[in-house]
Amino acid sequence: MAEIEIGPLTDRLSEDEINELRGALERLGAPALPQSDETHARPVGDVDDEVLTEFFDRLEAHDAACEVYLPVEFDGRVEVADLRVGSAMQLLEVLDEIKDDLALEDDEDEPEADEEDDDYTAVLQSQLRECWRAFYAGCNATLERHLPLHVKA
Repeated sequence: MAEIEIGPLTDRLSEDEINELRGALERLGAPALPQSDETHARPVGDVDDEVLTEFFDRLEAHDAACEVYLPVEFDGRVEVADLRVGSAMQLLEVLDEIKDDLALEDDEDEPEADEEDDDYTAVLQSQLRECWRAFYAGCNATLERHLPLHVKA
């Protein structure tokens, strides 16, 4: 089970790795990381690993799949300590873009499909929507509380 939570960078990175991240962000022209209050750290939700993989595939189509999202705006991703780090603001834009893709479509006009496939697809769609909600809530909390969003598989 994968966990989505907001918390300080020190939960995942050493001081040296955080300094490496700051340097990489500076080269991208990103603003400095905001001061954060670690007391605002909290879990956002749990997601099935298979669902997270499917959701990350959708994010990857927009170059937005990361393990850490920062509450600052910058383009692209940075890799530090085998973690992809991206912007929570960019993630929010991508979440808005893929929102419609996760809605169940009216398939009354489509030919009958295998009932087992329909059940699997319906369950997966439902789980993907729950995953989207967790990412969306986490992303908003990240921006509000100035703490990174962590996705731990």
